[in-house]
Amino acid sequence: MTHTRERDLHQVCTTSLLVFLLLVVWGFATISSDCVAQVTDDLSQGETFKFRIAPGLPEFTFKVIPEVRDKDQWGNAQAVVRDIEVYRGDAKQPLQHLTDCNWSDMEPPPRDSDWVRAEDMNFDGYNDIYVMTNWGATGNQYGCVWLYNPATQRFDFSKEFSELPRFWRDPTAKTIFTFDKGGAAGLVHDANRYKVENNKPVLVWHEHQDWDFDRKQFHCVVEERRGNALATVRDEWSKPANDWSKAVAPCDPAKLFE
Repeated sequence: MTHTRERDLHQVCTTSLLVFLLLVVWGFATISSDCVAQVTDDLSQGETFKFRIAPGLPEFTFKVIPEVRDKDQWGNAQAVVRDIEVYRGDAKQPLQHLTDCNWSDMEPPPRDSDWVRAEDMNFDGYNDIYVMTNWGATGNQYGCVWLYNPATQRFDFSKEFSELPRFWRDPTAKTIFTFDKGGAAGLVHDANRYKVENNKPVLVWHEHQDWDFDRKQFHCVVEERRGNALATVRDEWSKPANDWSKAVAPCDPAKLFE
């Protein structure tokens, strides 16, 4: 019976998390302590991650040193990152600490997520480190990025990559796509595509769509990089409607993921 209940809670708190949290925000539901325990990862005892950065390099170990904050209103510990120690191979002493990320604003990460992961952000053949620091019911995510520096064999914090919202990498085209929801079931959004130049993301395409409350219309603007500047290639309004759910938005975000 206990295992069945835990499995049912996990389904409610993870599979239906987005809908459930929206109901909480709107005041139609409350969060139980059981559900909160399922939603966030418990870092109170710390965690350890091991990643292969590149062929020929020893495995790197990342040890999370937690900061346990005051319990929330349901009595659940709110543990986040205080420090991350980096070990190379079988070393007993840390090579470095991952610094410059604002851990003070971090939220407990969602449970069963790859909130710490290694991926090649700058397409140089070496995996870099991403740590999620904030997330929301809309699916938006934000985090910090450290680029592996083969010259120093250490990880350098990247302010520019750390400013990107939730992203998807295209190793073939060597581009990074980001998408940030602003509401209206994703119709209000900000989407960007970047290329990497000098270890920094450079914006080459941008789509922004918003809902104008005064005109009761969606407005979508698309820009592309031409030379050293962005040029508008599309500027379109929807037909007026009583509310956004009755309007046909000129830019369909679903097409961005086809």
